[in-house]
Amino acid sequence: MKIRIKTISVLLLSVFFIVTSCENNNPIDEEQYFKQVYIVGAAQVVSSFEIPYADEAQEAYISIATGGSLNIDQDVTVTLGHNSAMIDWYNNKYMIDAPVQYQELGTDRYNIPSMTTTVKAGDVYSRLPFEVYTDGLDCDSLYALTFEIQSVSAYQKNAKDSVLILNFSLINDYSDNYQLSIIRYVVSATLELTLPTTASATRVLKAVDKNTVRFFNETKAELRSSYSSNEAYFNAIKSYCVTFTKDEDNSFIVKAWGELNIVDPGECTYDNGVFSFWYDYMEGTQRYRIQGTLGR
Repeated sequence: MKIRIKTISVLLLSVFFIVTSCENNNPIDEEQYFKQVYIVGAAQVVSSFEIPYADEAQEAYISIATGGSLNIDQDVTVTLGHNSAMIDWYNNKYMIDAPVQYQELGTDRYNIPSMTTTVKAGDVYSRLPFEVYTDGLDCDSLYALTFEIQSVSAYQKNAKDSVLILNFSLINDYSDNYQLSIIRYVVSATLELTLPTTASATRVLKAVDKNTVRFFNETKAELRSSYSSNEAYFNAIKSYCVTFTKDEDNSFIVKAWGELNIVDPGECTYDNGVFSFWYDYMEGTQRYRIQGTLGR
């Protein structure tokens, strides 16, 4: 009987130590992977950053992050550099048939105070801030900067996600996707409005500068895929595009972007996300009036 009691006691004691051991070594409390440092967005190679046209420098940033099942327990200092050759590689691989290819932003167009950032212990990521001077940048160009992790003070960099092409998407207060709703009139020789027809379409209003947006007239095709070549696409922009420019009195001035013959700029106002406008233009010898709205 004593032997049985002793055996049971030993078994219970063993179970106690096993349970205690399991409680003290919860695998969730331990790192399940290995820690790596990477640039957020680098997995897709190209990341887009919206930045407004402005007279003064605009703030931008990239984010550096750490991977793993647990937050880091020490500060990690990350030093970055540029890799300009990455833009050429990407253009040659993915942008051969694109109407515009990426180009490196000129050194006079940005200021990066430091190419070093620190992810603090307990944090997941940190930012590398810098400034971009957007005034005067061409709305039809694709500007970009490259960033590459050169060294880390702890752990290791993720080789696959260590290089990023950051593209700058230029915007202003009025650039966006809009719904166009218009009536087109044939204007007679005596300036009477005749033969009205209605139309609607989705229009992209593209920022041109701080106060100007550009879009395709009427329901002209606005996608590159609608044209036979890159040259035909840019010819269409020159032939069919209209601009709205904010004036000092908060109204908007209607102008042709290129060759569209606008014979009367009419009127254009903006209120609560909606442009209301009319203008007259010529197609050959025929005069037309467009009257309607563009709403977000």
